Amino acid sequence: MNLAESLGFVPQKTTRAVRAINVGKLIPNPANFYHIGSLDELKASILEDGGVRQNLIVEPKCDGTYIIISGHRRCQAVKELLADGADVEADLPCEIEPDHAKAERLLIRANSAARILTPWEEVLQAQRADEIITRQRQEGVISETKRKAMQTLLHKSSGTIGRLCAIYNNLIVDLQQKMKDGKLGVSVAYEICQLRPEDQKGLLDGMTKFDIEEISLADVRHYKNMNGISNKPADDPRQTTIMDFIDDKPAEEPAEETRPMVEAGQEPERPAAVEAEHEPAEEEDATDSEENQVLKEYQTVAESVWQRTYSLWELHDKYVNGNITTENYIAESQHEARTLYYEARTLYQELDHLRVLHEKTKKNKGKGEM
Repeated sequence: MNLAESLGFVPQKTTRAVRAINVGKLIPNPANFYHIGSLDELKASILEDGGVRQNLIVEPKCDGTYIIISGHRRCQAVKELLADGADVEADLPCEIEPDHAKAERLLIRANSAARILTPWEEVLQAQRADEIITRQRQEGVISETKRKAMQTLLHKSSGTIGRLCAIYNNLIVDLQQKMKDGKLGVSVAYEICQLRPEDQKGLLDGMTKFDIEEISLADVRHYKNMNGISNKPADDPRQTTIMDFIDDKPAEEPAEETRPMVEAGQEPERPAAVEAEHEPAEEEDATDSEENQVLKEYQTVAESVWQRTYSLWELHDKYVNGNITTENYIAESQHEARTLYYEARTLYQELDHLRVLHEKTKKNKGKGEM
């Protein structure tokens, strides 16, 4: 499927049947977890264009209704316009997708390519994709590796997918709620989810005690340093790590006589020559992904450092202008300076890590050019 189809535009050619279906027969997909959001601009666009000009994609059901795969917002916008008495067409152009397995994947593919997701939607999307790909590989619907299938479906690297799935499986419920509320980003959530549940709870209680709504990487690392807390041990059965997704496990193999020859290259005992041909590229991709992740973390911490520094300037101005007592100025400045110290130290560590990864990336790319 090309990008235009993924975004819902009417294709010039399609293998799917296209027909007009009344909005009353279009049912929201129960597996759809994506936020509908405000429809004001979309409704205005539909009125200006004289109706919906992009095909929805739907899956037929036995009772004559259709489950929406792509087009939830368009369908809801038309329903609201009709309820308001607007003069819009109630029959919408729909492509019919009869293959349920394709429909499951298409729900994710269309949304991952066509909208900006919230951090929690990214987590749910990765978890749902993992569930679908794992099941469909076991059923023999998908023959490619889980890693490849997940990357194709989500348009993300294995490392990023692993972080998102680790967050879903390891982050405690109260912190998941913070992600849903937009108070916790992916980088910070992944840092926290590597802690034991009791330590995650302790961190959250501490942040709540000091009225800290949005937790930063510096907050997490400061809490760990002050309490001597480390991440969960690697053999902790409660932990799902990135390696669960980077180290792909093959699907159940068919009987020997029907086993495709292509799977021979996927076996653990594959020839060293084949491994040498492919592994460096994946190592380079993993390094690039980690470098980008560290860069994002650095930017987050750098922003926090700037905010703390600005707070110190504001306190100084208040003191100079006589708007704060000497005692309060000293106490509040010490608090800000202490936090700034830990954040600046984290910033230095992130930059040092980034330098190491950058050198490794340059070295890997240099090898590829030889």
